[in-house]
Amino acid sequence: MKNNLAFKIQDNEFILPEWDYLVDEVSKVFRLNQSEHERLNNSITAKLIAVLPFEAHCREAERTAIAHLCLYMAELQGFHRYCNHNKTDDSDIFRRLTFISTFEDGDEIVIKHGMNILALIMLENYRKSKDLDEKKNIYNPLVSGTWDYRKIKNQLIEEINQIHIPGLDWILPYIPFQNYW
Repeated sequence: MKNNLAFKIQDNEFILPEWDYLVDEVSKVFRLNQSEHERLNNSITAKLIAVLPFEAHCREAERTAIAHLCLYMAELQGFHRYCNHNKTDDSDIFRRLTFISTFEDGDEIVIKHGMNILALIMLENYRKSKDLDEKKNIYNPLVSGTWDYRKIKNQLIEEINQIHIPGLDWILPYIPFQNYW
């Protein structure tokens, strides 16, 4: 079933008609200040999380986008004791993404593709924060040696490169260069 809330990518720019509304409402719920509001508005990861249920043509994509954005924000704004990576998440790169990987119906190939991209973003963030995490004694599977960065990255890229989904792939050039998680 196709959702009536369309989005499009123009010149590698993200356009989702409801994006401003979603950002405004999430900002109210989480009482974000202006700087935090702007950070959310510009967050590549948040945009991917929001657009994925629409691109996959999930039932009630709007609700899924809101639920997943709220979980994402809850992790960023607090609950670090429960949301940060811990040893139980080491078994599978997708383990930590479990709670934002529930979708009603929808194209499973598109969902898997989007989750692979989110996993790659998360992996890159672990790589970028590796030294700081080690200094601050924050658990990081790359610091502990539990995960092989190159092997996991290559597996994810291989999966991502198997199909092309323009509504999701616009994000790929941004991943290696900036911290978006």
